[in-house]
Amino acid sequence: MVLHGRVTLTYGAVQGGEVVDLVMGGNTPIPPVDLLQVSCSWSTRTGLDADLSTLQLTGGRVRGDSDFVFYNQPTSTDGALQLTGKHSRDGTSVDGLSAQLGRVDPEVDSIVVLVSVDGPPGSSLADLGDLLGTVRFGTADPDEAQFQVTGLTTETAVVVFELYRRGIGWKLRAVGQGYQDGLAGLARDFGVHVDAEPAPADSSTPAAPAIDWRHPPVPAGYEI
Repeated sequence: MVLHGRVTLTYGAVQGGEVVDLVMGGNTPIPPVDLLQVSCSWSTRTGLDADLSTLQLTGGRVRGDSDFVFYNQPTSTDGALQLTGKHSRDGTSVDGLSAQLGRVDPEVDSIVVLVSVDGPPGSSLADLGDLLGTVRFGTADPDEAQFQVTGLTTETAVVVFELYRRGIGWKLRAVGQGYQDGLAGLARDFGVHVDAEPAPADSSTPAAPAIDWRHPPVPAGYEI
C-alpha cells in the first residue's frame, strides 16, 4: 500500500441537537442510529494541511490493508466507512467521514479515527493549532460529541477517537494519542503494510517506537 495522492469529495455538515464535550480518555454511549458523521477541523494554513483516516481493528490490529480507509482508499470494502471529503470556511479546514455501524463486520471490535499532517518536512500538527473532533449521531437534528485535542508539539499524527463495541452497542472514546512518525508509522503499528520510502543518505534518526495507544497518559477517570 502506497500512501500518496489525494481524493477530494463533497462534505456536508449537519447542525442541531445537544453537544457532549469529552475530555481525553472520556467516553459516551453511541445511540442506535443509522449514520454517524465524524469530522475533524483545524486552522487553515497556506502550504500546510491534514488528512482524516480510519482503521477497522480486531484485537487492536487490522485484518488486512483493506481495513485502512484513507485518501487513496476512501471507502471500506463493506461500505460501512466512507471519507466524505474536505471543505474550508472562515479560516477553518474540515475533513469528514461517514460511518454506518450496523454494516461493520462482526469481527471488528473497534474503529479508530486518525488525523495526520500533510506538509513539508518538519511540519507538525501543532502548526495547525488545536484540533476539534466532532461526532454527530444521526441525520435529522442530531446530538453530537466533541473533543478538543490540545497539547500537541512535534507529533505528525494523532488518534482522535475510538469507536468500540460494548455489549450489543457501541461507545465513543476520546483518545488524543499523538505519534511522531506520521500516518505511515501509525498505520504500521496497527498492522498495515506500508511501502517504505528510501531514507535520506545522511539520515541517522532511529525509528520511532510503537505506542500503546489504548493506554495513553490521561486524567483520572480514564475508562477502558
